[in-house]
Amino acid sequence: MKNKIRLESDRILAVEGKDECNFFEALIKYKKINGIQIIDIGGKDKIKTEFPLLINLEGFTDVNALGFIRDAEENQAISAFASICYILKHNGFPAPDTINSICNEQNIRIGIFIMPNNIDKGMLEDLCLESVKDKPVFKCVDHYIECCLQCLGENGKNINISKAKIQTYLSVKKPIANSLGIAAIKGYWNFGNDCFSDIKQFLHNLFNPMLSA
Repeated sequence: MKNKIRLESDRILAVEGKDECNFFEALIKYKKINGIQIIDIGGKDKIKTEFPLLINLEGFTDVNALGFIRDAEENQAISAFASICYILKHNGFPAPDTINSICNEQNIRIGIFIMPNNIDKGMLEDLCLESVKDKPVFKCVDHYIECCLQCLGENGKNINISKAKIQTYLSVKKPIANSLGIAAIKGYWNFGNDCFSDIKQFLHNLFNPMLSA
């Protein structure tokens, strides 16, 4: 999070990076949810130091809805969820009791969503890949990655397969999008796919609780 950030809304969605900002900008536009400010709070290792900066920004006392989006990565989702809950409580804020619930205390609604689905290990990339896996070209993506891994042998162990598949899939789109977030803005992920149901419901429950889904 940069010091020059100014709060422009009373509804804040904190995400892990610029790519995620672009992705959720597109998803929120698709869902037709207005008035949400998306803030890059940094990766999982930065949330602990960046969150105090966020809550001390001018206007934060007016915030009435705050959401966090984080990747589970190699850990279970519950571990990532507990980490954010600890940071919230350490800074004097309430936290949801369970994953996939919204806390509504101290005049602020707070929700946490752990990618890809609040259960499995993984990341936003996995959700995007799931939305396009039925496209014919995706078989070519799988074959290409498998071939690369065979050629790399031991050197391929540290490759992030999901990120590699994202870049491979996007390399044949026209015009090319060089990142997951830009691809979302260009409409390259199928937001109508059922795999996005949970995250769309989370955004609805947190930011538009009085409206029908």
